[in-house]
Amino acid sequence: MLKRLLPVALLALAGLSGRQDLFAAGLPDFTASYSVTRGVLTIGTARIALTREPDGGYHYESHSWPARLAALFNKVKLHETSSGRMKGNDFHPEQYHYLRTGGSGERVAHLTFDWQSGMVVNNVAGSRWKMAVPAGTHDKLSTQLGMMTALAQGETDFSFDVADGGTLKKFHYQVLGRKVLEVPAGTFRTVRISMSSGKGRHKTLAWCAPDLNYLPVKIVRQEQGEAAYSSYLESFSESLKTANYANSHTAPGEIDE
Repeated sequence: MLKRLLPVALLALAGLSGRQDLFAAGLPDFTASYSVTRGVLTIGTARIALTREPDGGYHYESHSWPARLAALFNKVKLHETSSGRMKGNDFHPEQYHYLRTGGSGERVAHLTFDWQSGMVVNNVAGSRWKMAVPAGTHDKLSTQLGMMTALAQGETDFSFDVADGGTLKKFHYQVLGRKVLEVPAGTFRTVRISMSSGKGRHKTLAWCAPDLNYLPVKIVRQEQGEAAYSSYLESFSESLKTANYANSHTAPGEIDE
């Protein structure tokens, strides 16, 4: 179960805050870590990190691994990276890499985006093929950054084309409401959003904090017929704090419409 949950739990997303003045706008360099639970049991840890370059490049990566007790039953570790270019506040991936180790079998996937020809070259499990994609297509990891950016721009109902598993999928996001929420990393004003992809059999909700550049502070994934999995923000970079951060907190559970 951990290998299915953790990539989604990483929606989200110690930054080098001194570099922020190099960029006119958009997300800063940052890191964040999450605990992943099922019921009362902590089953894993996830860490994400974004690095931006002055020439417009970016590198985003996520790592996830099982908690000590969970590792007795599941040793799966995941590592994903997305790198590419920034155009304004939009992320345009050029390379995506996925590696799963420690379970019943290693899985490796690598996607190369050729924007001049409008194609993605897929190298998955030893097979190689090309797929046509429209302009603005994301990989599974960069869509997390796209979500944060879209929310910061005031979007409340939006979608991305995503190259995933050799097919083109539509990831849809919708703001459902607002709530003040307490997690291990602190208490935050959040917007609650639903996330869906095609005819998936799971339901995913995320609570994103405007005062942390819309970083998700809580994520819940409900698989059909299975118990829900939850991720909670444990720590984050100071660079994510916006100007409103110091005055943003009210009582946990209070509705902030």
